[in-house]
Amino acid sequence: MVPAKASFAAPAETSSSTPSDDSARPHYIEFPQMASSILDGYRVRGMIILGFGLEIEDDRLRKKARSLLPRLQDTYTSEWNRYAANSYRSGTVPDAEKISQRMQYATDRMLGEGKAIFLISNLMVRQN
Repeated sequence: MVPAKASFAAPAETSSSTPSDDSARPHYIEFPQMASSILDGYRVRGMIILGFGLEIEDDRLRKKARSLLPRLQDTYTSEWNRYAANSYRSGTVPDAEKISQRMQYATDRMLGEGKAIFLISNLMVRQN
């Protein structure tokens, strides 16, 4: 099977004293959306798009997570590509629970189990 391609934009800049641009979500780190091609055989059939972030209560851990953003993004991109290439089938509804579990496991490996919560903000499919 041909691996899917994902794109990942740079995260929005935030000041170190304010965890998020939105004061209503002071413990939330928002990541840029990821998009991956939906392949059916060797043809691109559309795009699957994921918006997400991390909820981290601990200020020190949130600061550490910000310093690890490139590594976290790389880990999420790898997991996302594996899901898009191996688990998602064109024309079906994406399994948000499965995606969340995979990404939470990756988060736990990077930041420690139970330290951060992976949250999906949007999950979309665009079919050709």
